Amino acid sequence: MPQLISNVRLILLCIAWIAALLQVLISTPSTNLEFDNFPNIAVINLGVRAFVGFAILTIISLRRDSIFILALLIFVCWALVDHFPDASEWAKAGRYVLIFAALLPTLALVRATASFMPSVHHTQVALARLPASATSGGFHLAANIFGGVINTGALALLSVAVPKNANKARRKIAAEAALRGMVTAAAWSPFFIAFAIGQGFVGQKHSWTAIAIGSATAFLFAAVSIPLFNRSFSLSQLGLTLFCLKPILLRLSIVLGVVLSSAFLFDFTALSAVVVMMPILVLVQFIRYPEQIKAIIGDTATNMRTIADDILIISMAMLVGYFATSTGAFTALFNSHFDGAIPGWFALIATPFGMMLASVFGVHPVISSTLFLAVFSGGHADVHPALLMQAHLIGWGAGTMSSVASLSVIMGATLFRVRSRDLVLGVNLFAAFCYALVGGILLSFVNIMIT
Repeated sequence: MPQLISNVRLILLCIAWIAALLQVLISTPSTNLEFDNFPNIAVINLGVRAFVGFAILTIISLRRDSIFILALLIFVCWALVDHFPDASEWAKAGRYVLIFAALLPTLALVRATASFMPSVHHTQVALARLPASATSGGFHLAANIFGGVINTGALALLSVAVPKNANKARRKIAAEAALRGMVTAAAWSPFFIAFAIGQGFVGQKHSWTAIAIGSATAFLFAAVSIPLFNRSFSLSQLGLTLFCLKPILLRLSIVLGVVLSSAFLFDFTALSAVVVMMPILVLVQFIRYPEQIKAIIGDTATNMRTIADDILIISMAMLVGYFATSTGAFTALFNSHFDGAIPGWFALIATPFGMMLASVFGVHPVISSTLFLAVFSGGHADVHPALLMQAHLIGWGAGTMSSVASLSVIMGATLFRVRSRDLVLGVNLFAAFCYALVGGILLSFVNIMIT
């Protein structure tokens, strides 16, 4: 029976995925119930119904931590929305959320494909040959590059590069560095859920500007943290690391170039560009290596089964944001407590630092980010939207790094064979604190200069 439910759930998710692709390709307005091409809207609505079925079957088998997060999101929605949505509002919200339901399966496909790429294997082998003194810097940079495209999949790829005879200390150093590199990729990568959430609040134009700012953020963090946490750091070590990453740099550039180009050429949002273009790039890989197709599809299906909880939680968070913003609930709440705009410096420091502190106490960044963005966006704070978006992305990385309940921490601990609390309560807690606080302060100075 559990296997049957799992198979049905997978089929329903695939239907929702296909419907989301169709919605992007025919540019159906997700906020417009009336659409003149009835067959298309019928297929999209079928996808929404399939996703509802997927959600119902997922609720039956939710993990305990997922139940807690979902309950909090439902409470937040109940507290903010002033009426129970009618059928029309549910239909609009369902089409709005559908694209988010397609993102994680797309990333699962990309992750499975990357694990079979020869260039990735060559990089893994090269990293495994790094001297112990270069482990920290090498794994940080590699995780930032891999993580920019495959997110937590970077941890799985890099854990294989740790020598089998490595002692506990070296495994811990490698895990900490990989986690730092992977989570800070959220500052510049459109492949993270954090980017999709932020774009929903600040808009497409400002989210792309935030990506450019994030590149500088990730560079500055790496330039400071790598020498700080590796006292034997040297330029020669940096050269060795860059040599290890050489096989994948060109492919990463192609991936980012295709996603960014399609977004500007076809006026896609970043989320739509990822969902549409990445399967096309995977298809190219299928043509080049047809013998890998079966294994990649099998791994993708397995990954889609294991991320069901995450899909439901992310979708629920976006549902909360949609209802609260479309009904004006956040604006009404803001107007009842504040006269005038909130100071920009406060918004830019409170967002990343508040998200980090909330994560330390077990509150998932998807909850805290939704609240902070809703309160400070839309002109409520005297802050440039792109800087607010970047503050949110920094907070997401800092929060993910500093929570024992974080999926990234749990996965890193399992893959590198270290304890979760050792990953969180060691140098990474200090790194997360500084990343959030200093990042917010620097963004505040930039905001002052441009406003």
